[in-house]
This record gives sequence, structure tokens and C-alpha cells, in this order.
Amino acid sequence: MTVQTPESRAAGTLLEQKEAIARAVTDTLYRERPYLMERYGQRGWDRTLEDMHFNVEHLIPAVDLQEPGMFAGYVRWLDGLLRARNVPTREVVRCLELLEDESRSRMDDEAAESVATILHAGLAALPGDDGR
Repeated sequence: MTVQTPESRAAGTLLEQKEAIARAVTDTLYRERPYLMERYGQRGWDRTLEDMHFNVEHLIPAVDLQEPGMFAGYVRWLDGLLRARNVPTREVVRCLELLEDESRSRMDDEAAESVATILHAGLAALPGDDGR
């Protein structure tokens, strides 16, 4: 019998539940911020869901390999891309916070902590006061 590490358990859960996690984070974000639906409509919700898929897809290998720098680089790139489209950094921050919450609700403590470590590296890579 092979014993899985917390990181491999977390990566496996993220992979298996990618759609459900992305949808739950998107739903929560839009529930917290009803103006998003008013401003961007269904197309905006669909784009946010697509972005959340990308976030989870980039999170999986970083968690599995415990490479925080890998995810931090992605988050810096994502933030720059979204800020160029007038999406403030605070929205990226909130999505990553919700992704951590959702991960913790679906994993054992050790696995969830391995995800949190990577997400916190992504959050630390974001600019401080400008754009938040």
C-alpha cells in the first residue's frame, strides 16, 4: 500500500473536484458582490468561472510539487493581465481567499494546509496598496 503525502492528496482532490471548486468560488464571489452580475452579466460570470478553472489548474502542480514560486509567478502574471482590464488586485485576492476556504472545506487539515501554503505565496506576490 502506498501512502500519499498531504500534497499529493491535495493535488488529487483539486484535480478531481476542479469543476465543483471553480463553480463554488465563482458562485460565492458573485453572491458576495451582486454588482458583478449587474455590471457584467452572464458573460462576466462565465469568464470568472473560466478564470477560476485556470487558477485551479495552475494551483495543482504547485501544490503537488510544493513549489510556491511556480504559483506566485502565475498570480503576478494574472494580476497584471486583469489590472490591464481594469480588474483591481483586490478581486484576485478575494478569489484566492475563497479558493483557500473551498479547499479547506473539501480536504483533511494536512492536505488543506499544503494548498494554503501555496495560495499564501500567491497572495504575498501581489502588490501591496496599489490596486487593492
